[in-house]
Amino acid sequence: MNHLAHLFLAGSTAESLIGNLSGDFVKGPLGDRFSPGIREGIAQHRKIDAFTDSHPSVAAFRRVLTPEHGHYARVIADMFFDHFLACRFDDYAGESLDAFLARTFATIDPHIDTLPGLLRVVYPRIRDEQWLQSYRDVDGIRFALMNISRRFSRRPHLESAARHLVDSRVELERRFQEFMPDVIAFALGFRS
Repeated sequence: MNHLAHLFLAGSTAESLIGNLSGDFVKGPLGDRFSPGIREGIAQHRKIDAFTDSHPSVAAFRRVLTPEHGHYARVIADMFFDHFLACRFDDYAGESLDAFLARTFATIDPHIDTLPGLLRVVYPRIRDEQWLQSYRDVDGIRFALMNISRRFSRRPHLESAARHLVDSRVELERRFQEFMPDVIAFALGFRS
């Protein structure tokens, strides 16, 4: 799962949203570095990632990508999940992507100066450059994958994987639709 999915699966409080969004920016043991709510959000993020990694539909999804992209298939799949979620956001959330993001950003914004780690630098770009809205379009995913590639020393040109959103779309979307209700149910368990 990537940024959009983790925000969607988080609770509605600022701490849950921040913690779930922080999961990719915070490494190692959490200790007492964060408030209990943010710690719980980061832990939820990690558990959702583990659940995702063990799901059979996700394994089938990644098998489409692995022959060409090897161990980068996981990173690509996470971006593709955000694409499919963004495209059908109304169906899963009962509200538009734009309305959800406006509410989410309004909840996080008052806490921008206290965001954990690198998220403090990245979050304004996610919001202001409309990263999550761009995930609705194949070109938005291609651009995001190109930027992710720059962070790897081998420069793997992950943007070439965007073609699978056209060539293999039916199978990938079917696998996503098999997986999404399960991860939503799993995430709801954190809100009880």
